[in-house]
Amino acid sequence: MKKRHLTLTAMLLVVLMISSILTGCGPKEQQTVATTEGSGEKVAEGQTTLTFTVASVPSIDPQLSNSIPSANVIKGFSEGLIRGFEGQIKPGMAEKWDVSEDGLTYTFHLRDTNWSDGSPVTAQDFEYGIKRLLDPANATSYSFAAYIIQNAAEYNSGKITDASQVGVKAIDDKTLEIKLVSPTSYFVSTLDLSCFYPAKKEFVEKYGTDFATSADKILSNGPFILKDWKHEQEIVLEKNPNYWDKDSIKLETVKILQVSDPNTALGMYENGEIDFCDVPTALVEKYQADGKTKVYMSGADDWMRINFKRTEKPWLQNVNFRKALNYAIDRENYVKTATKGLFFPATRLVLPLMAGVNGYYCEEYPINVYPTKADTAKAKEYLDKAMKELNITDPKKIVVEYTISDDDATKLMAEVLQDQVNTNLGISFEIKMVTYKQKLANDTKGDFDLIYNGWGPDYNDPMTYLELWETTNSQNGGKYSNTEFDKLIAAARVEKDAKKRMEMFHKAETILLEDAGFVPLQFRQRAWLSNDNLKNLSRFFIGADTDYVYAYFE
Repeated sequence: MKKRHLTLTAMLLVVLMISSILTGCGPKEQQTVATTEGSGEKVAEGQTTLTFTVASVPSIDPQLSNSIPSANVIKGFSEGLIRGFEGQIKPGMAEKWDVSEDGLTYTFHLRDTNWSDGSPVTAQDFEYGIKRLLDPANATSYSFAAYIIQNAAEYNSGKITDASQVGVKAIDDKTLEIKLVSPTSYFVSTLDLSCFYPAKKEFVEKYGTDFATSADKILSNGPFILKDWKHEQEIVLEKNPNYWDKDSIKLETVKILQVSDPNTALGMYENGEIDFCDVPTALVEKYQADGKTKVYMSGADDWMRINFKRTEKPWLQNVNFRKALNYAIDRENYVKTATKGLFFPATRLVLPLMAGVNGYYCEEYPINVYPTKADTAKAKEYLDKAMKELNITDPKKIVVEYTISDDDATKLMAEVLQDQVNTNLGISFEIKMVTYKQKLANDTKGDFDLIYNGWGPDYNDPMTYLELWETTNSQNGGKYSNTEFDKLIAAARVEKDAKKRMEMFHKAETILLEDAGFVPLQFRQRAWLSNDNLKNLSRFFIGADTDYVYAYFE
């Protein structure tokens, strides 16, 4: 893929182009990837230390982590069978692989390479890592990603208890065999997810629940070695002298500072303390005028998740109330007011950049359930129906609490929604602010009424979004459940005909929207700044959103 980046001197063109995606035209390469070629201050010539910030790193356990900041860290010190870069699949720990004629069996041939303790990385480490992901005792939130593997779902759900029946097997120390449920075009690309990374059984069992809680309790096998982790402060990675592709790694050190406030991070960039940063949405116009900022479509699709198990709030289980909520929101005004027009209104689940049969899924299978502007008449119509069904006469008796992370940008977005919902429905829409780490925990535990949530794609297929809403999916924190939806996703998982498969996705997505299983809000873009001589730092819309492995300074 040819690398491109966009400066804000061309931002009006970007807006027009991405707007066309959302109204039916296919996405252009410029929106999906941004690679540093300079946009800001110069740094010292020959610099070999990259410094940047992330909001929080709740976990660095490859199988247990479930956040983008964690993925950005793990991808630096660990490596799976393959390594993805800007949508390309590159060999990783596997130097090559074979695929059977029926597309069901993949055989990976591992290169000779070692863990940071000097022991070899083996096929058994990959087998153990994947089965650790699926072990129901571990309750991992990303286990669903492996359901394309034979008997993975059955083992994870407890239907079978013999892990040897799972379609992952070390043939010998350097040969790994993986058998799939059905031919899956995107399978190899999923192996870049950290949940498929290797784990050394003896090391994991040595530390038990303390595994991956500090730098000395996890092993590295990637381009860098994890040298230090001061929780909620700093992570330090140092170049791995024994990495198989060490000559391609130009950085000697990567420092990842944990800073929750994007305005603080921006100030650090302006002071020369970090090498790149995202621009807070409230300040995009200012930096647009300076012509320094790059923009890319980050792939994130944001929504309000609804808790279907909040029995003390029966309106959350009422489809008419959920529809009223969807019609009450003016998404156009929301993104204009809260994000200065940087984001785009979303009225469906699947990102417009996802591949379809011959083009883009959203073009080939349009859905028009909810408008981008509020429809107050329909909102009140559905609210009236809900109140009658719930025997409620005063809309103020309907109280919903919206959980968000405690940063200024998210607070502004929530306040815009609060004003719209309270004005258009007359209910009590309240905001609850918690730390980013606590928000993730609340989502996992189901401790919320509504919660600000979203998803960036793990691979280029609508399944990456739709499977999240299956009844048994570990990411389904709101416990949405629809039998017909589940049947369609299960059928799509094994369907070989591309057109039939996409038709199943379209039916499933339509069911989810008509059922008001969630409240779609926006598709994200990001504006960001980087130092002039920082090169080859990639921001891509699939997977971990910041790839610094091949970055360097001129």
